[in-house]
Amino acid sequence: MTAPAPSPSQNSATQSPAARKRRGTRRPLARHAARETHAELRRRRRYLVVCLVGGPVAVALLVALFAVGAFVQQVLQVRDDLEAAKDQLKVIAEAAVSMDVPELQRASEDVVTRTQRAHVTSNGVLWDLAAELPEVGNNVLAVRTVAEAVNTITSQSLPPLVDMMSAAGTEERTENSLGIDLRPFLGAETVLPTVISSLEDASAIAANLDRTGVYPAVYEPLDGLVGLIEVAVPTLHLVEDHLPEILRAAGSEGPMLYQLVIQTPAEIRAVGGGPAHWLVLKVENGQAELLGQENGVELMYSELPDRGFDTVNGSLIRLPSETRSLYPFELTNWSSNFTMTPHFPRAVELFQATRKWTGKAEFDGVISIDPVVLAHLIEATGPLTLASGEVVDAENTAALLMSEPYERFGTDNAAMDAFFSEVTTVMFDALTGGDWEIAAMWDQLVRSAEEGRVFVWFEDEGLNALAHEYGLDGALREDNTEATQLGIYFNDYTVGKLNYWLDYSQRASCNVEQRTITVTMDLHSRMSEDIKSEYTLGLRNQFRGIDPRTMMLDVLFFAPPGAEILWTDPERGDWQDSANWQGNRFRDRSGVDHDNTALSRTLLLEMGERRTISYEVQLPEGDLGPLELRHSPGPNHTEVTVDANCGALFASPEGSPNIRLSKIG
Repeated sequence: MTAPAPSPSQNSATQSPAARKRRGTRRPLARHAARETHAELRRRRRYLVVCLVGGPVAVALLVALFAVGAFVQQVLQVRDDLEAAKDQLKVIAEAAVSMDVPELQRASEDVVTRTQRAHVTSNGVLWDLAAELPEVGNNVLAVRTVAEAVNTITSQSLPPLVDMMSAAGTEERTENSLGIDLRPFLGAETVLPTVISSLEDASAIAANLDRTGVYPAVYEPLDGLVGLIEVAVPTLHLVEDHLPEILRAAGSEGPMLYQLVIQTPAEIRAVGGGPAHWLVLKVENGQAELLGQENGVELMYSELPDRGFDTVNGSLIRLPSETRSLYPFELTNWSSNFTMTPHFPRAVELFQATRKWTGKAEFDGVISIDPVVLAHLIEATGPLTLASGEVVDAENTAALLMSEPYERFGTDNAAMDAFFSEVTTVMFDALTGGDWEIAAMWDQLVRSAEEGRVFVWFEDEGLNALAHEYGLDGALREDNTEATQLGIYFNDYTVGKLNYWLDYSQRASCNVEQRTITVTMDLHSRMSEDIKSEYTLGLRNQFRGIDPRTMMLDVLFFAPPGAEILWTDPERGDWQDSANWQGNRFRDRSGVDHDNTALSRTLLLEMGERRTISYEVQLPEGDLGPLELRHSPGPNHTEVTVDANCGALFASPEGSPNIRLSKIG
């Protein structure tokens, strides 16, 4: 009899280990299934790996791609915010000039919002992660630095500035306000420290930037910002230091009456040119108003004679005899000659005398510029367009105000006056409209002052001391403590506009052992036969048989106090009026002005001629202040050089706030 088969439970318990081992190999579930090949087994194992590992990697990859996309969006947002903020800053400047307080507040809030958002965004987690990446990290940090620096300035400076300007009032300005409104600056005393602090903080932030591997497109905007700060901070410190005087000049303590003189170096004078016309401005509580435009023709042919002044034989002021002998007689009786002296305060004294004669209020301040200054400023404003479509730019401004109209309009005085009036109006509208960058405008103002084209005088002693401190008073120095002043100056004798075609350069060299200095000027007349206007050609020349295209110049050689002029070239003037000639104007002269010894020589410079003039000065014993080498500011640039050997005779000008001191070397 066959034994029964064991139950499953019994089988597992009673089978031998060898038997259990043999049963460990699994068989196909279906009797018809074939055994797996090695290739199938490998594929199945790969599938298992993908299922177990590939899922998390894919998720991580998707997360990374999402993070990169989010970071790129943030970078674009920061870029857009900073660019929009830059555009809105221009809107703020325009709104500030026009005193549009609502627009000023709106634009300011927008700028602060955008710069703060850019700053917060650039400090997020994604930016921290990106900053760790090679090749990219420093660029990320640079963008963050830009955002932080800009936000530091805007968030700290704009709110108090807007509050200050809003508090200045929004009253309607007068029709003749010239677009200038200084009222907002009357509250600057409490705001300037905050503004300066924010700029200095931003500069410190920028200084910590690591530029390694940073793209120029990233750091160049920051460099531009730092450059602006480097210009603004010293200027703001000066404003802060002198704010009481500045506010007083702006009429904070009462109305101030100003004369803005525009000298014309085409008819050259010692301190600039013939002052053909000037503007009269009133400044009260910070607001400037144009009261009128005046000119020398009306003053000298009408106003003064009507009041009994003899414009031929009279004298508006009395001069010491030693000074009177140095200048032509017409210095003190005709307005276009008031600037024949290199001492600008005397020109002011003469203008003030005309105010007394005509019963007009005397000026509280006088500012003098010339057409070249306007050309410099137009470099900051950009080209301007007249109603005719004619473009006025930095290249043609001088010609349009000193030469070209005389040829264009001939003897049509009405047309010429209308043209000059339009050009002047368009220029002042642009200059006072505020659509320009402050740094660029400041650079051009400093450039004009360094060329000796800007002079300022105030009745107020404190304000006048400020003008003197920065070399803007145009005064002859009465000692050599602050500076040792020498100069060669020109006065036109032709009563024409020939000097627009006069070029000259100036240089100085020294003999240290003999304590002498030689000053030389190279002159060149670019006058040509093409110039035919009777307003340009020399009127006085014809009475002396001199070609009307020959420049006739009164050359003044000045030595500092205590010095002696050893010789001049020319030794004797090219022209000497006979003793019986009316006025005996053109002859060699000598004299002393404010303790400065001087000689005068009449020079004839023919059309196309080149010529060199010079003089040597024996310097006084003792310490000498920095060399101040002056000349008449002409219609063209004057190159001035001083030999390094002069450094042993004069104190170093380094650190001096006087921007007109010549550098040695």
